[in-house]
Amino acid sequence: MADWKDWSEGWLKEGYFISYVLNRARYYEHVIARDLAHYEYEWHETIAAGNTSGPKVPDYLIPTVGYDEATNENQIWQIIFGIKGQVYIYIELPTDLHRHGLPKVPKPTEDLRQISHFEEWMSPYQQPTFVTEHFMLKPGLDRIAFSAYNPQDIDIKPWLNIFVNKMITERLGTEFEGVLTPTDVSYKEILEKLAKRLVPHRPITLMPVRAPAAE
Repeated sequence: MADWKDWSEGWLKEGYFISYVLNRARYYEHVIARDLAHYEYEWHETIAAGNTSGPKVPDYLIPTVGYDEATNENQIWQIIFGIKGQVYIYIELPTDLHRHGLPKVPKPTEDLRQISHFEEWMSPYQQPTFVTEHFMLKPGLDRIAFSAYNPQDIDIKPWLNIFVNKMITERLGTEFEGVLTPTDVSYKEILEKLAKRLVPHRPITLMPVRAPAAE
């Protein structure tokens, strides 16, 4: 397993196989091309001590295309970000679903801010870590929202140092209720091997992981 700070091992690369679940179906895809993007995001305003700001949806941070049946290609973004400023950063992805909460405390409140957040020590601005890893694609997960809370006694204007691994993937097929459907007959064998874990691949998480607030 890659070290959580290891850039060389964290990025998905050409030749990798991945899978993800949407609407109860698992999609298997093959990374055929990638390119790195870098985006330094300046918060729009200074956040006063003890105040919140956001959600902010960066206009430029959005995949340009989704799955194209004609070419059998998809676009998936793997992103990480570093933080400058002693603030708490919260994530909504999709922009209406909060991420990283605990079952009994799914979202931060005025009385409890120390939940579901990222801080500068977890992912420094100059060296973002894969603790902040998220995946974006169209439709439905093409925009990410950031909110911030300033727990300090001074005003802060945070920055985010965002790196994007823009991947083009080819769709090998899907698995739904145990039935495998290749996108082309030539993918039948590799799809079966991927589903049986005879060929290694990396499952990635797109949607929030929800858990009931039960003992």
